[in-house]
Amino acid sequence: MAITASSMIRVLLIEDNPGDSRLMELLLSEVGGFDMTFADCLASGLARLAANGPDAVLLDLSLPDAHGTEGIDAIRKAAPDVPLIVVTGLQDEDMALKAVQHGCQDYLIKGQGDGHSIRRTILYGIERMAMDQERRASAERLKQVLRQTVRTVSLALEMRDPYTTGHQRRVSQLAGSIGRRLGLADDMVEGLETGGLIHDIGKIHIPAEFLSRPGKLSAEAFQVIKTHPRMGWEIIRNIDFPWPVAQMVRQHHECMDGSGYPDGLKGDQIILEARIIAVADVFEAIVSHRPYRPALGLAAAMEEIERHSGTRYDPKVVAACLDLVREKDGAMPFDEDPTDIMRLSS
Repeated sequence: MAITASSMIRVLLIEDNPGDSRLMELLLSEVGGFDMTFADCLASGLARLAANGPDAVLLDLSLPDAHGTEGIDAIRKAAPDVPLIVVTGLQDEDMALKAVQHGCQDYLIKGQGDGHSIRRTILYGIERMAMDQERRASAERLKQVLRQTVRTVSLALEMRDPYTTGHQRRVSQLAGSIGRRLGLADDMVEGLETGGLIHDIGKIHIPAEFLSRPGKLSAEAFQVIKTHPRMGWEIIRNIDFPWPVAQMVRQHHECMDGSGYPDGLKGDQIILEARIIAVADVFEAIVSHRPYRPALGLAAAMEEIERHSGTRYDPKVVAACLDLVREKDGAMPFDEDPTDIMRLSS
């Protein structure tokens, strides 16, 4: 909200004591510029909040139908972008800290300060909320640029290896679905999907003829292919992702029993995101066509991850993936392109 000298600031005061309400009204009327509305309980306050859309809320912590942070939580849930200032007779530093932690902008003690100081507090709360909103919007814009960049890099790699077009996208989708099945937070799932989109970025260093060669690779060629997790890590390790994407890229071919590469990590030495991508990666590869073989189908993919659960793959991740497949009732556990038919009989 832009504050000008002629602006009328709409304030909702939720206070059950008529004397305290009248005092606040008098104090703010002395300095001017405020359009006050009142509620004597939380339920009434929430109704007025929804109907009137105030610029700020003043909230007493002791109401007939709410006490302590209960009222703060309800206001924040109903109107997360409206600045909230506690006005209470309780002079308690612990409660003041708790109130701020629950999302209020300030904590005022009744009987302390005049209309000018209350006005400054309200204006500060409004400006601070506006700044917080702008920071969040800027962060979201940056994340959107990051997402677009990651997708572009993923597409560039797939253009170099047309035989696996869509692989990284489908691994990303399946990894995200497994993460949600495991109950991971939305932000962690977003990072997991980002890592899935570029988990094979190190293949940019692999000669194209190795990637698209039909038939079985020689031992020497396979050793070259196995360098791609380390190469991918080298490419992105200095990018300041908000998630451990570099470790996902480096570790997605590690195995629970230490038989994987490039570092021979075991168990919890492998980050959870990499353990999820490992399962999504092998599952997608088995159900898809490759230059050296046709797609093998869902049954083969399910058998592979189940057979190696606990040795190559994390058992919890395997169980989540199998649950997703069974819920799909014969369909692939990721989106299919109209031009990329993958619903194959097993």
